[in-house]
Amino acid sequence: MTANVAPDSAGTQGRTKTRSDRKLETRRRILDAALQLVEEGRSPEALGLREVARVAGVAAPSIYNHFADMDELGLALVDDCCIRLRTIARAARHPMAEHDMPQALKRLLEQFLLYVNRHESILRLLIQQWFNPNPAFRRTIRRELASMQVDLADSMQQVAAQKGMRSGDYSLESQAILSLLTVFVLDAMDLDKEQRERRMERLERQILMLVLGSRALAAGVS
Repeated sequence: MTANVAPDSAGTQGRTKTRSDRKLETRRRILDAALQLVEEGRSPEALGLREVARVAGVAAPSIYNHFADMDELGLALVDDCCIRLRTIARAARHPMAEHDMPQALKRLLEQFLLYVNRHESILRLLIQQWFNPNPAFRRTIRRELASMQVDLADSMQQVAAQKGMRSGDYSLESQAILSLLTVFVLDAMDLDKEQRERRMERLERQILMLVLGSRALAAGVS
């Protein structure tokens, strides 16, 4: 009988891992180790490559085959966290098409609050690195925020079209919504879960006012 072979990290089955596969796996372990240390309360600026290598179970000298210094590792970690955030944001928007705009926004914000509560360490990391003296960190975060803005605008336009709603300036609306979400995240870092829920209720009203106001403005202009 032939034994079942579990898929490797690249999603393949029954094939020998290549050198490239192993390198990607090691890089993933290093990034996970750095994030683990951050989740334990360590500041990224206080970490060293050798410490990260120890937690990742990687020989200290070999970590330099992946990252030249902590700045390079920090940038990769920020990029990885941004990608995770965008992936979750995209998944949270899928149910939007099943509801009218108020309900769609409510569902989106419920998923957003769930993410904030589950992944606070990632959000804290992004906030910290926004103020990193190296401008490359801010460029990375801006790039991902711009992508999320485009995704959100597309989702809002699709919902409006499916529900026969009045058109609006979706790009401007999504930019304003992301601004409100950013302020919420900054506030949420100092709030407990119950306080976050109350703050989210206010955020929901703010965003609904924004969207309805945008539609009214579009109607007046037309």
